[in-house]
Amino acid sequence: MKNKSTHILAEIIKNRRTRKPNQFSKNPPSKELIKSLIEIARYAPNHHRTEPARFYLLNSEKIKQVGQLFGEIIAKNKNDPILRDKANRKTKEWGEAPGLIIITCHTDTNSALVCKNPAVIDGDYATCSCICQNLLLLLESEHIASKWSTGPVWEHPKFNEVVEIQKPENEHVVGLIFYGYSEQGVKPRELQNIHNHLVEY
Repeated sequence: MKNKSTHILAEIIKNRRTRKPNQFSKNPPSKELIKSLIEIARYAPNHHRTEPARFYLLNSEKIKQVGQLFGEIIAKNKNDPILRDKANRKTKEWGEAPGLIIITCHTDTNSALVCKNPAVIDGDYATCSCICQNLLLLLESEHIASKWSTGPVWEHPKFNEVVEIQKPENEHVVGLIFYGYSEQGVKPRELQNIHNHLVEY
């Protein structure tokens, strides 16, 4: 790579690895910094310029409540001691995270645009996924560790109420982005040979 900027970006992309919330320090990054990174992350490919991403920047009390919901999802069978133990661990791990952003994709399925072209729904979701990756890389550039989580927690009947999702009928969760400073390093990720995934003509 001859371009210095390309080299820096390549290192950020390769070095970004998932770290669990229990690997974060208790001191969270400033909300001003996080909001500035969110603003930059919004610059992603977006057909029709619908700007579908919505961001919920949670405070410590909201994070604790989301952790409790996740614990309840895991411990559906309260008579299973293994599940109870796992639920307690995850409730603590998630609930004590120093920072959490929930990103949703807002698409009005009844809009004239979607009725004319239903593919807009998939396009909007793809845009929000790009935004998630942008945000993860921006966090990494500021030496802030992160974890992009997907899963059943948003299926909890109280999730929309706790997070205060503005339009639950038109918003779908793309990911929960946990973040925080971390002193723990991670091993570089090894990918399969590119020739297994590249078709060249």
